[in-house]
Amino acid sequence: MYRDLRVAAILPCYNEEKLVTKTVTTLPDFVDEIITVDDNSTDNTWKIVQGLAKKDKRVKPIHLDPNEGIGGAYLHGFDKAIADKIDLVVTMAGDAQCNPDYISNMIDTLIDQNLDYVKANRFFHLDALKQMPTFRRVGNTVITILTKFSTGYYSVFDSQNGYGVFKRKTLETMPFETIGRRYDYENTLLIALSIMGARVKDEPVPAIYADEVSTIPVFKTTMRALRVVWKGFWRRIYYKYVVYGFHPIALFLFAGLTISAIGWGFGIYILLEKLINDLSPSTGTVMLCVLPLILGFQLLLTTLTMDISNENRN
Repeated sequence: MYRDLRVAAILPCYNEEKLVTKTVTTLPDFVDEIITVDDNSTDNTWKIVQGLAKKDKRVKPIHLDPNEGIGGAYLHGFDKAIADKIDLVVTMAGDAQCNPDYISNMIDTLIDQNLDYVKANRFFHLDALKQMPTFRRVGNTVITILTKFSTGYYSVFDSQNGYGVFKRKTLETMPFETIGRRYDYENTLLIALSIMGARVKDEPVPAIYADEVSTIPVFKTTMRALRVVWKGFWRRIYYKYVVYGFHPIALFLFAGLTISAIGWGFGIYILLEKLINDLSPSTGTVMLCVLPLILGFQLLLTTLTMDISNENRN
């Protein structure tokens, strides 16, 4: 227990025979349950996890068949933690990449600031971040910036990092059906939390890169993440600013998009007239293009400003 609260750590494992033992044995003593979810590994991970369960009663092994992906593994872990009445749930990788020494820091931040979810941010520690492969660092940065707009969590970075701590009551009210079961888990999780109005904060935690071998298909995962943040943005706007309570943000956004489209339409018309018929536009025609573009831009900028100021104000 930590601060009189029961703590569980969920470890999704896929072909982690080399590192799962290290991950489990380095967890602090205050962790009451270690929910290891083997995602139908093709190596000896499941046998090793079963062996760890015999040595340490805290280890609660779960085997998935067929493979469900990292998101599916976490969701099964959440179900187990909720059923066991765990107060605080830690999510971390099974490849010893998450430094367990920072769990207590994240829990303290979660409790003391009355948050719903505290997640690790590797970008605070530049020296440790240099160990991350360049292509992953660049890709993570781009997806994280897009995720800010999609989720409305503009102060949260390193969106692809699933290391964090939840309160049980947060998980009990989370719409699990909206959470992605593959590598879109982190993005869909933040979108779901935003729709819920959950308060989320980063905690500086350096990453560990050593013997682990990434099995993430980079291009496929990036394309999936882009689709998720695009769809997630409109889902968040619809539920948060239309369904759950109509907000001027929705009015400004849709008005700005409509007026901007009118401006672009006239702009394309003017260009085609010039290219095809060699006709120079009149002043009035030009104004029909310029004024909607200016007004639309102002409305969209106002939308963004209001959305940023509305973060975590629930």
